[in-house]
Amino acid sequence: MQNYKASANLPISHPGQLFKRRFLQRYNISVTDAAKKMHMNRSQLSRFLNGHDTVTVTLAQKLEVATGVSAEYWLTRQAQFSLQQAQQQSRKVEAEPLLPV
Repeated sequence: MQNYKASANLPISHPGQLFKRRFLQRYNISVTDAAKKMHMNRSQLSRFLNGHDTVTVTLAQKLEVATGVSAEYWLTRQAQFSLQQAQQQSRKVEAEPLLPV
């Protein structure tokens, strides 16, 4: 079985920070305007932009409509970020292999 691991050498920024830099800041769009266009509460969007909320399926779909970047990308980016955070915090999970190694 192959071992797939994200590189610990390449930090992955939170998807909200990426969205903020690549779309809101680059195109000078306010959080309020973005929230209105995405049919979201401003504080909810702000929490996402500041890395306090994760990408949900619904948010990924809204991001896809707003940016043209696939919902799959946003969900994958969140998963990569979350895994990297867990690895950096050296969280150990209780589990055993299902198959012999």
